[in-house]
Amino acid sequence: MCGITGFTWEDKDLLRRMTDIIAYRGPDDHGYYTDKDISLGHRRLSIIDLSAAGHQPMSDKEGEITIVFNGEIYNFRELRKELEGKYDFASSTDTEVLIYGYKEWGPEGLLKRINGMFAFALWDSVKKLLFLARDRLGKKPLYYYLQEDKIVFASEIKALLEFPKIKRELDVAAVNSYLSYRFIPSDKTMIKRVKKLLPAHYAVFSCGKLAIKRYWDIDWTVSDKPEDYYVKKFDSLFRSCVEKRLFSDVPLGAFLSGGIDSSAVVAMNSKLRPDPVKTFTVGFNHETDETRYAKLVAEHLGCDHHELILDYHDMTKALPNIIWYMDEPSTDITMVPLYFLSKFAKQKVTVVNSGEGADELFSGYAHYKIGSPIFNFVPSAVKNRIYYWYYSPFKRSDIQQFFRKAPEEDALLMQHLRSKEPKHLLNKLLNFDIKHELPNWQLARVDRMTMANAQEARVPFLDYEMVEFAASLPVNMKVKNITNKYLLKQAVKKWLPKEVIDRRKQGFTTPMHDWFREDLLGLAESVLSKDNIAKRKYINYAYVQKLMESERRIKRTLPFRYTSFKLLTLLMLEMWQKMYLDNDSKALKLDAFY
Repeated sequence: MCGITGFTWEDKDLLRRMTDIIAYRGPDDHGYYTDKDISLGHRRLSIIDLSAAGHQPMSDKEGEITIVFNGEIYNFRELRKELEGKYDFASSTDTEVLIYGYKEWGPEGLLKRINGMFAFALWDSVKKLLFLARDRLGKKPLYYYLQEDKIVFASEIKALLEFPKIKRELDVAAVNSYLSYRFIPSDKTMIKRVKKLLPAHYAVFSCGKLAIKRYWDIDWTVSDKPEDYYVKKFDSLFRSCVEKRLFSDVPLGAFLSGGIDSSAVVAMNSKLRPDPVKTFTVGFNHETDETRYAKLVAEHLGCDHHELILDYHDMTKALPNIIWYMDEPSTDITMVPLYFLSKFAKQKVTVVNSGEGADELFSGYAHYKIGSPIFNFVPSAVKNRIYYWYYSPFKRSDIQQFFRKAPEEDALLMQHLRSKEPKHLLNKLLNFDIKHELPNWQLARVDRMTMANAQEARVPFLDYEMVEFAASLPVNMKVKNITNKYLLKQAVKKWLPKEVIDRRKQGFTTPMHDWFREDLLGLAESVLSKDNIAKRKYINYAYVQKLMESERRIKRTLPFRYTSFKLLTLLMLEMWQKMYLDNDSKALKLDAFY
């Protein structure tokens, strides 16, 4: 797992600055390649082939192709066997397979063959062509900026901002999306003209022009098989997905929350490995803790279990650094315990398996119940509006009050819900979440928080073959009557304690109510002051003031409410703006906000 940077001209000083600022993504090695047409930088976290042969940027024997690569290709050994008769390999890395795979099969042929999580940049010096690619589900990030007839790219936005011609100018439309969905879908970012390469897309930059193309999409054609067929198919496929992610030349473990998803991953790890799986969980000594379930699963499976208990004040103190690592503002507050969990686990393992993605594939969240066939009597337009309202506490009336001049409503979700494909409403919901929420919210959190600690996270449920299998399931295999995640529960119940299978869905949570009242409300009052908001010309302070007054009136004993979440969303936004727009170096310390 690594960090990559580059641009289509030569500037060694800029390249080093861009690469150094994301050094935490790869503390084991660094490298640079430049000529008059290209500059490529790399920070390496050594996972496979720890020798110097894995150094990047890496070139072929002829010096025609040079690559910087972030990620893992899980089927690289099989692909290497196809290539070995024609090409002379100098390492045992997956990186080198990408070089010769490109030479043999071309850009699209290579991407259709590889299975993994990745973002890479490949320079073809013969064709004077830069090839950028991102994995199918968006597990690894890749950002870019076009400057006339040139392009600059990096694993993170903070690296791009080392290029002085990029203005730190806010994209107000992206703020609108952030409030509407809790994340920024599509290729937008918070900074104007800085874009994301979308999951399952590649880009070719040649002769000063950029061409972008999708190379994979989800087929939502539903199959018709008996339940037993799907259970057996899941067993076989899940074993394969986990087994691929056990290959490592460094210590490997797993995050364990005590929910079905992470527990299933740990259970399969235990089946496939001779040694006890090292598992890691985080808690708060709070009634919402899942630590007792994690311990129950770990004991059931004979794991080497490790537990971390967090303190709210430590979480608050770390918040500025965590926001800086996240690269864009995020409402996914579980990034905070995940950061500490990763830091804790890094003491013993460099690679972790995690359970992300199962909810989006197999309909794990309560709001997916609206897609159950038992609600077919409810008009589609009503169900669409209900689901639209789920996404964020910021409704259109809130957004109109927040902005001095409100942008047009972000219609992306409604476009998905009204599309002809997939046919069934539940699959429309899942399709949106897989393509937008996962890469921009959950997977962004996992990548940034583990990479901040020089740790690699692998997500077996999001193997693209598992995604294709889940898409083909009949709706009642996902939500049966009002039972969420029906097939997954049927498939894994033989591996796990009944108490874990039958428990109510909780998810990886943070005791937001207590934390907000003990620490974050005071911080929000300071950060969202009238003077600070006045600097943001697009925000109507009267709306922020109304939220704050409403929050102060709420009694401490009342549960966490939408006003608290709204203030949290705005708190993250303003702290990010201070760091990334104002470029205030003091903002990495908490006392800069009081």
